[in-house]
Amino acid sequence: MNKTLKYFYLLFTLVILGSCTTEKDTSTYFGGKIINPKTNYVLLYNQDDLVDSLFLDKNDKFIGEYRNLHQGLYTFRHGDEHQYVYIEPKDSILIRLNTWDFDETLVFSGLGANKNNILIDWFLEGEKENKNAELNQMFKLDADLFKLKMDSLLSLRAEKIKAFVAKNENLSKEYLDVLDVLVNFPVYIRFEEYPKYYKRYHRLKHFPKTNDDFYSYRKKININNDTLKYIGSFSNYIAYRLYNNVYSLGISRDSSAFTAAMLKTIDQNLTDEDLRNTFLYEMLVRDFLNKSTCSLNKDNFYTYFKLSTNIEDKKQVQRIINDVRFVHGGKKLPNFKITDYLNTQRSIKKVAKNKNTIVYFWNPKYNSKHYLIKRMNYLSRKFPELNLVLVKIAKTETDYVKGIDIKQQYYLEPSSKANEFLSSKLPRTLLINKKGKVVNGYANFNSYRIEKQIKKLQKN
Repeated sequence: MNKTLKYFYLLFTLVILGSCTTEKDTSTYFGGKIINPKTNYVLLYNQDDLVDSLFLDKNDKFIGEYRNLHQGLYTFRHGDEHQYVYIEPKDSILIRLNTWDFDETLVFSGLGANKNNILIDWFLEGEKENKNAELNQMFKLDADLFKLKMDSLLSLRAEKIKAFVAKNENLSKEYLDVLDVLVNFPVYIRFEEYPKYYKRYHRLKHFPKTNDDFYSYRKKININNDTLKYIGSFSNYIAYRLYNNVYSLGISRDSSAFTAAMLKTIDQNLTDEDLRNTFLYEMLVRDFLNKSTCSLNKDNFYTYFKLSTNIEDKKQVQRIINDVRFVHGGKKLPNFKITDYLNTQRSIKKVAKNKNTIVYFWNPKYNSKHYLIKRMNYLSRKFPELNLVLVKIAKTETDYVKGIDIKQQYYLEPSSKANEFLSSKLPRTLLINKKGKVVNGYANFNSYRIEKQIKKLQKN
């Protein structure tokens, strides 16, 4: 059977499976159509493990057939975007989406579609609620009234889920746990955010006190459930809850004691080893980057090395430490080569000569092109006299970012000495003054702080 006939045979099979299944058929199918594709393939993941690479045909369709695929929440990726799909054995799930509006146009069909369509509906609902001004204004309310409003939201959601379950029999506990996260955890996150925003709205010196009943929902949440840790709402909830634990101790985010307290509360509350290691690493690195400075708190790094059991994460943290020491604020900018997209190597000292300069080293693994375009163009408009230099860490000559002036874009050859202080491969920002001195060796390109630093740089 040729490939074309085989493809249409599988599609026909999917249509049949969408209406009925037979005991003989044990295959599971996942396929669909991508409108305005960004690449010629779709990747299917189970947690961090790649399950399959599904290539698009000439009609931008794809299909995968699987034997013995276990039940669970999977992730499919296309271009810079990704989304969840819950798959059970014998499902025959087709997706259809337009990359111009990835999540909003995503529709599931076939056997197993109902349980996925409600997941994407609630995912989108959570996105809308984050931008809901009226809902966000509720953080101004006193604790009892805020809780009353949030409990009302939870009651409405419970009724909707009850109606869905009544119409869809034999839903597994594992699936219902996933549904619960997407439906209710955005509200739980608001509970955890409440003290911080209430304090900010009312310009208080201390966080408001709440009674024990305020967090009553916590009793039914197992934050160490390792089957849910790959869902954004679940991991975000854990992060906000841990932050709230530290805030409740009266420790400000800007305090030098904050990171130490966070590492301690992570160690005390997360018993799942992988989850604990992940949060220890992300908290340490995120806090370092957010401070937008190249100074290192040795005690915090020592505490991290003592608590984490992940060897690879520890190696990465050590690389960050080494990178900071190599290029530090107050030192002269070391010379290194960057290559433009005409394949011409140029000296960074000549590119930055007599100019206040920001050099942003970016990595496709951590930066989306969409965000880069938005951020670079914003800074270019706000600071037109600033010399903005975008350097791609991973070498791909033809892969420049369309939407950003190509004259601002470079990449690193493996032989460039810049790789010596980019061993972690994490994005890094250097602020350099007109005299060629590094003013900040690890500024945060994404932070509001960088605008203040740029203004200060331009005054000198």
